[in-house]
Amino acid sequence: MAKIPDMNYPMYRALTEAIKEADRFIKKAELARERLIDDQYAWSGTKETGAAKRASMDLTRELVNVRK
Repeated sequence: MAKIPDMNYPMYRALTEAIKEADRFIKKAELARERLIDDQYAWSGTKETGAAKRASMDLTRELVNVRK
């Protein structure tokens, strides 16, 4: 991998972290979606939907760093 110029490093790091959080969110969202299909009472909240919501909030925080 090529060396990242010092001026570009903050944005590179922010993008890398955002990608990691996006991947995490997608995994949690897929699990929540499966639970919603399999469980007719899941609309009231499950650990999977809660995890997806938390991952969504974490992704939002990382995206703020990309916008800076």
